[in-house]
Amino acid sequence: MAKETPILQTFDGGEMSPLMGGRTDLAKYFNSCSVLQNFLPLVQGPLVRRGGTQFINPVKAGRAWLLRFQVSERVSYMLEIGPYYIRFYTGRGLLAPGGVPVEVTTPYSAKDLTDSNGLFSIRAVQSADTMYLFHSRHQPRKLLRTTETTFTLATVEFANGPFDDLNTNKNVTVRSSATTGQVDLTASASLFQSWHVGHLFMIETDDIASVRPWGVYQEVVVGDYRRVDNRVYICTAVGPDDDEGPQVTGNVTPIHTEGKAWDGDGQPLPNDQRGAIGVEWQFLHAGYGIVKIEGVNSDTQAVGSVVGRLPNDVVSQGSWKWANPLFTSQSGFPEHGAFWRNRLVLVRGRKIAMSVTGDFENFEAKQAGEVETDSAIIQTLNARQINRAVWVVESDELIIGTDGDEWLVGPIQGSQAVGPANVRAERRTSYGSRSIVPVEVGGRILFIQASGQKLRDYVFDYDTNNYASNDTTKLAEHILRAGAIDLTYQQEPDSIVWVARADGVLVGCTYDQEPGRSDVYAWHPHPMVNGWVESVETMPAPNGMGSDLWLIVRREVNGQTVRYVELLRNPLGSQEDHIEAFYVDCGLTYRGPEASTISGLDHLEGQTVQALVDGAASPDRVVTNGAIELQYPGSVVHVGLPAPCAMASMGIEAGATNGTAQGKIKRITNVIVRMYRSLGGNIGPSPDNLETMNFRRPSQRMNNPPPLYSGDSEPIPWRGGYERTARIWYTNDQPLPVTLLALMPVVGTQDDR
Repeated sequence: MAKETPILQTFDGGEMSPLMGGRTDLAKYFNSCSVLQNFLPLVQGPLVRRGGTQFINPVKAGRAWLLRFQVSERVSYMLEIGPYYIRFYTGRGLLAPGGVPVEVTTPYSAKDLTDSNGLFSIRAVQSADTMYLFHSRHQPRKLLRTTETTFTLATVEFANGPFDDLNTNKNVTVRSSATTGQVDLTASASLFQSWHVGHLFMIETDDIASVRPWGVYQEVVVGDYRRVDNRVYICTAVGPDDDEGPQVTGNVTPIHTEGKAWDGDGQPLPNDQRGAIGVEWQFLHAGYGIVKIEGVNSDTQAVGSVVGRLPNDVVSQGSWKWANPLFTSQSGFPEHGAFWRNRLVLVRGRKIAMSVTGDFENFEAKQAGEVETDSAIIQTLNARQINRAVWVVESDELIIGTDGDEWLVGPIQGSQAVGPANVRAERRTSYGSRSIVPVEVGGRILFIQASGQKLRDYVFDYDTNNYASNDTTKLAEHILRAGAIDLTYQQEPDSIVWVARADGVLVGCTYDQEPGRSDVYAWHPHPMVNGWVESVETMPAPNGMGSDLWLIVRREVNGQTVRYVELLRNPLGSQEDHIEAFYVDCGLTYRGPEASTISGLDHLEGQTVQALVDGAASPDRVVTNGAIELQYPGSVVHVGLPAPCAMASMGIEAGATNGTAQGKIKRITNVIVRMYRSLGGNIGPSPDNLETMNFRRPSQRMNNPPPLYSGDSEPIPWRGGYERTARIWYTNDQPLPVTLLALMPVVGTQDDR
């Protein structure tokens, strides 16, 4: 029997799919695990036990979601968005000055917040202290931070649009009772519905040519109309009377778009056979006007207020050139938003509306009748399939994911500003996406594919001049089989993409892609005892050292279903004392004089909990009346639900002298474990046949916990026998830190085939 001592020295492949069990031809096979639970694979190679979750606060009511409100790297809040309310967290606690939680009322019901697929339906985009919230059944809202502890929520009233395409049916006209003020609108056919109330309605003249063009030295009197392009003016004053002739226009073309201006000095010239030259013109309109509809009396009768003066012929004869608002309760309100190229972008379905440049709530498509570079833009994603947008990401170009394909929106001429005449929308790929907001990692976009079972990256490939995508789950196709419902990214301390699965399991993907240097995408599930994760989000840690992962976790406590806001704690740091090791879930920490009774655990009533007392694992206890009694008193005590960790290597490929070791009889005789600042654990051939590792030395005092261990263990006897598939299992069900650097078994393999 050939003997070999391989070393399993890196685990940055994460948990590998059972379908990969025979792929010893892949380098990642030797870096991966067949089972990985509650461990973090780091880009450096080791496995580090994840920290526990800290209990923050109960969710106010029902199913809720988390959303980050980040003003700057130093000022950030976490929003708890539940049925008809938003609550705020900051500094790892509930924002409650004077003991009263800060809260705003919202229009979003439980059905609004969570769609039929169990996904969050609210989308948000933020600029400093202002966050816009979008939902297809509600007008956009604006969440404004007014002070450090106060917020307001208001309905957004967009100005001057956006509007849908102009009506093309000349048989359906709209007539107004006046050009300004309160007006009655009359349609020639069925048009108005209750959803029109509160919205803007645009009416354009269908006969601009009926207004005489302005010209130099034209005879005019007060009350005459003239137009320059589509701008219509009325004469409000003329120069003094003169015996040589009537007053005439001057030679300065009117260009103003508000108020009054003269086209000359209004004085006569001697011996020119004309009167005073130059008259005063008041701007009226640019060929169209806007009415805010305030009531609908019938399908042909509506009332409203003019917010942009109507052309005269809309009163005298009506016009067939009218347009409904682009976003309504009938057609749907904007579902997504983004800030791009100094514009606010609104997206619903295949329709895109971009605000006036630098004026985020103004959607005026024509400025005084002229389409300018900075005018608002209306764009449609035209394709063979009617796919709806499910996410929007702003980059150099606007990237839009739909449920069937991916689009890029950008300028036609890259050297010029984006404008109505310089914008294009191109379909680039056809993967399709789930309605989950993507994350950005080092210039790459990571999105959940339409089925919810794959996480794809999306990055520009200069070789093909197109975007390319890789399936990060291709070696772990099982990991998202239950479907993803939420997604976030934690950049520091480790680059991890976090996913909440539909079955309540939290999974992570350690992701580090640096061409020529790093190719890490390691998946790792984190099942919880009596815990189902429903929402995930990150925000900067209060101390500025990395970012925190926040969770909403559903649990069954004391016979009731409860939901808690919790925070994933970091693993024990290399400079931290071992008494700070926090490896319990839904846990709290007691600090103070030595105590045997730990109270304040009402949120875990009736649950079996673990405790780490001054760095030593303590026997399990059941929470009764919100408290537990410790076996020994302690001054720093972490108490919470168990969070056991486990890993199993891939089938060992070593020891054969003739070809592969796969399928051959082999036996592990012992194994050495290399660890760093670790304690506890069990090792063996299967989870029910393990040898407990002993870290206490005879020289150490029994009343104190053993110190954290770094280095190689003594050879650990192997409990297994002869087998064809040899795996190494490690488990730890105590709340202790673990960092596995390497496994070094002695393997004997029979070349009996």
